[in-house]
Amino acid sequence: MQVSLLKTSHEDLFLDQGHLLALGFLEGWACFRIKHREWANLEPWPLGVVTALANLAGYNEIQDTQSRHFLEPHDEDLIYHSYWGVTPTRARIYVQYPPRADIGSMLSVPRSETGDVGYIDGAKSPFNGPFSNATELFTVKEKYPQVQAYNPLNDDMYNVMLNFDQRHYTYTIIKNIDLIKSMLIGTARAKRYTMGTAWPNVMTIPDWLKNAVGSIVIEGKRVSLLAETLKIMEEGG
Repeated sequence: MQVSLLKTSHEDLFLDQGHLLALGFLEGWACFRIKHREWANLEPWPLGVVTALANLAGYNEIQDTQSRHFLEPHDEDLIYHSYWGVTPTRARIYVQYPPRADIGSMLSVPRSETGDVGYIDGAKSPFNGPFSNATELFTVKEKYPQVQAYNPLNDDMYNVMLNFDQRHYTYTIIKNIDLIKSMLIGTARAKRYTMGTAWPNVMTIPDWLKNAVGSIVIEGKRVSLLAETLKIMEEGG
């Protein structure tokens, strides 16, 4: 008897209006309710020729001729949610998010740009889908990833390309501490996502978002809401 296992489509993992989202930064968790969403895509994004057993000349920031990053929201009122695939199948893609912070490292085997650790190839995330969950990216204004490619073959790859599927969300920042507790450790159904790496270089929150999250009054004392979310995670509330 042959059993076929189907991946969940990345399209089923995009958020919808009313969904709850918590983004984790070094300073704490920013919590949101999605208001509206809009689709967008970037297909194909050419990385160009990658010669045999070699990398690109440098990391690609996925930007236009005016240095605008396609994966970075152009406005503070937006959150971008992206997945991606790659062709050819054997092309290995390494991600830094934010730049200079390697995604996918292992403690016992540091991630390189040519090795067997921390890459996603077209077998894991095909150009035409289904895209791997490991490619998932949430981005806010001032934060964006960059990518490097490696060709493990003895022949040149002449057309390495990425295919991005994306949703743009508008949002409301949640400041109700009871709802936040439920989102982070309780029963509320929420998407939780660590921004960048989990360790050691956890992404810092941009100043504009830190100011927008702000503070709340608890038992007559005004406290940082971000600091309270860390306390919730560490102590359970």
